[in-house]
Amino acid sequence: MGLSVSYCTLQRFLDHWDGVRMVTLKLLACFDEADLRRNLWQGSRTVGEMFHHIGGHQFYAARGLLKGQWEPSGTLEESPDADWDLHKHLTIYKVETLHRWLESVHQRVHLWAAEVPESRLSDFVPDNPWHEGMRGWLLLQHAYQDEVHHRGQLYMFARQLGRIPPDVFAVDHPDYWEQRKWR
Repeated sequence: MGLSVSYCTLQRFLDHWDGVRMVTLKLLACFDEADLRRNLWQGSRTVGEMFHHIGGHQFYAARGLLKGQWEPSGTLEESPDADWDLHKHLTIYKVETLHRWLESVHQRVHLWAAEVPESRLSDFVPDNPWHEGMRGWLLLQHAYQDEVHHRGQLYMFARQLGRIPPDVFAVDHPDYWEQRKWR
């Protein structure tokens, strides 16, 4: 017999992701603009491209899951994947622009999540481009985990460049955690 109670609500999951994003943004702040062009080897993603990828993956997976829209449409502002190359060019080599991009994607996910029933997360999402038949929760978790593992790479970059990255966990940031710890 299967248990039908969700172990987590979408809002609690997004609240947790807020903490992950807060740390990602603090990590971004420890890089300067010259650092954003660095990569480990020729042809690998630069620091700026990794941060952009984090936002892009979240945008694409969440829009597909929560809005049912996998294909780009509209203007570049409405749908950055309408022209990823141009969007990346305008975004990846400025710390402030990357910061705004990551914040705006996360805010959009909150807005999109408010418009869908929670059942969308337990339903199969047959039209996603990665894994047909993946449940919504797993698809959203896919983008979340992508942020976490790329952030690990970015911590390595920061340390190699002599930067001091922020503490890894949101609970270690009193400015963020104190107001949230008992929610």
